[in-house]
Amino acid sequence: MSYELVNQSTEICRTFSRQSWTKALELARLYGWKPMGTLPPAIHQFYKHEADWNGTYLTNDGQTVKAEDADSLAAALERSLDDISNNRIQIDWSSKFWLDDDLPEWLSPEEKALIEEELEDGLLDILGTHPSDFFAGDEKRQLLEVIRFCHLGSFEIL
Repeated sequence: MSYELVNQSTEICRTFSRQSWTKALELARLYGWKPMGTLPPAIHQFYKHEADWNGTYLTNDGQTVKAEDADSLAAALERSLDDISNNRIQIDWSSKFWLDDDLPEWLSPEEKALIEEELEDGLLDILGTHPSDFFAGDEKRQLLEVIRFCHLGSFEIL
């Protein structure tokens, strides 16, 4: 699963993996972000007649992050940057976590890569990787991308 963040006023959108988005939110909270909660998607109000919305950031239902909240999220992530290593943190990917490649042969290389990426993301969840370790090294660019995007203002999570 991935998240597509869309800024309606600029028509800029960015796609982030489930792991990158959730780790960014976790990191922001560690650096002082106080989530305001999202606004419900318009379709939610229409079909559920103003039913209770829990303000989640972790679904892709079309909910809206307010500009003030997005800016606060970006500021918290910026505070974390000095504490994130530019060098990749080595994670133990020992063979006890992996099975032999038993993916069907008819899958394209791109499909296999996508499946393996999802498996790796799930493994990182199981291993409890700290967000600052997750964004170390090359992944720090993903974090910078989240920050830049959040500075654009209000956005929807699709």
